[in-house]
Amino acid sequence: MIEAEVEELVRRLINDLPERCRTVFLLNRQEGLSSREIAEALSLSESTVRVQIKIAVDRIVAGIRTHYPDLKLVSLLLFLFTARF
Repeated sequence: MIEAEVEELVRRLINDLPERCRTVFLLNRQEGLSSREIAEALSLSESTVRVQIKIAVDRIVAGIRTHYPDLKLVSLLLFLFTARF
């Protein structure tokens, strides 16, 4: 049950990301595109893509931690990197 709650929370947190940040994050996590592929597709530098992914992950982790402070970081990271949004 907690997994479904966290998944819904993650969806909301992703939807709340700034548009470019959300797009980059989803292209990376959902579509499996590399930083280079995303940079080429969106006419961004690879550095910008990496920064946007980091911002997204940091905001998502912070949002989850606010609601589930006892959730282990390892579990959270595994969830973020294996879930499909």
